Amino acid sequence: MSEAPSWLTEENISTATKVANNPAMQKAAKAAAKNPAVQKAAMAQVEKEAPGWASDAAQSDMESGKKPEKGSKSPPPPPPLASATPPKPLMNTDMSDLDPEVLRQMQRYHLALRLLYMGAAVFLSTAAALSIANQSDLGLIFFAFYVLFFSAILCCFEVALTMVSRMIAVNFGFLYTLTGRIVFVILLGFMAFLVSTIGKVAMGVLYGVCLFQIYIMYKFPRFEEYLRKKHYFEGRQAERAQGRTR
Repeated sequence: MSEAPSWLTEENISTATKVANNPAMQKAAKAAAKNPAVQKAAMAQVEKEAPGWASDAAQSDMESGKKPEKGSKSPPPPPPLASATPPKPLMNTDMSDLDPEVLRQMQRYHLALRLLYMGAAVFLSTAAALSIANQSDLGLIFFAFYVLFFSAILCCFEVALTMVSRMIAVNFGFLYTLTGRIVFVILLGFMAFLVSTIGKVAMGVLYGVCLFQIYIMYKFPRFEEYLRKKHYFEGRQAERAQGRTR
């Protein structure tokens, strides 16, 4: 480690601080800075020490496209700027790395799956409502309320309104995975089976739709990623749109 210069002492630092804080010295420094002679001398020193490409003449030639004359010593070019590469997004929100034809086919399958799940959810809700109206067993009524609640969640998930898409993506993540969806469907179908005869039929419809989803997720390995991004980013766009309208 290099030693400090001999003039850098605590006494000199203290004296310099007092001079800098002196109002009279500050006033004198401002007056000197406004003096044309001082400004001219400072500019001359800057031009003397600055590189050749920073001079006014070189800047003017660069702007006008004028080439340096033959035999003249051209000033060195300015250092190249570092290439600014845009940061990569945390998530591929638009699925642009997927083949467009595969993406369109995935969207068609997803539309069919949504319609089937919404139909199954309506069927389950109807079975649960009829059971609540005609059932006297408190235990079965309890299961019917659960069927009604879970079928409503399933329907909201598949409808995926932009108002609630992001909330669904954050709080019901288990419905995106194949394992979570299978467990949820088996539980819902079992409760519908206990409710009534219509519930048994609704259970069969629900299990059939779940088998169709298993086929889709096998056919499109990135189907889970597609669903998550679709719900999450559509919900975020809806929130931004609401913020702009307020």
